[in-house]
Amino acid sequence: MARLNRPIKILIALVALAIFGFLFVRSARDSRANPYTLERSQLQGWTVALEPAAGPSSPLLVLTPPPELLSGLFNQVFARAMESLSTPAPGAIPLLLEGEFDRAFAGHVTPEALVAAARTAGLESASLEPRCMAYRRVSNPDRTRQLYFLLFDAPPFQRFREQIATLLDAAAGGHLDYDPAALSPVLFVAATDTEFNRWLPMKANPAVDCVAPISAGP
Repeated sequence: MARLNRPIKILIALVALAIFGFLFVRSARDSRANPYTLERSQLQGWTVALEPAAGPSSPLLVLTPPPELLSGLFNQVFARAMESLSTPAPGAIPLLLEGEFDRAFAGHVTPEALVAAARTAGLESASLEPRCMAYRRVSNPDRTRQLYFLLFDAPPFQRFREQIATLLDAAAGGHLDYDPAALSPVLFVAATDTEFNRWLPMKANPAVDCVAPISAGP
């Protein structure tokens, strides 16, 4: 009888473990889907800035938010994720990557002219509207990487990317190797590692990436 009971006990333990794992994953998914909150005042006062060159996938030109926007969202993600996370320092929306500049704009359009174009497009004066909190997970044999990011509805962002294509066309006689649609207006919030630039260029798909709405207060 003891020999018969042991396999049954093992089976019961395995079933219990599977149920626990299922409930844990569902709980994490449900928690991730709850609305994230921020103050509407945090959606104004963004700043266009140039970043030091650090590699082809690193941002050259960025749009930096008020610091309390990123810190508030990171705290909410951290409280729900129940795991160790990092946040970019400083956090910003990439407007143009170093690799894009080197391939197409270098020698034709200066970084300062790109800064001016970003301001002309209204990126510093507009109030950007958050579309959702988004999430990506990539698994490979070495490790699993996770990323949380804020996706915006930002017409000035698209306007800037298209306007500098026109600027490049006038200066170089063609767009060369530049795609205005290659980047989406995203703000990285948290990740399970510190290699945020490895996620760039980021082309977001709201139907796949969005996991939770954003509630912006008065």
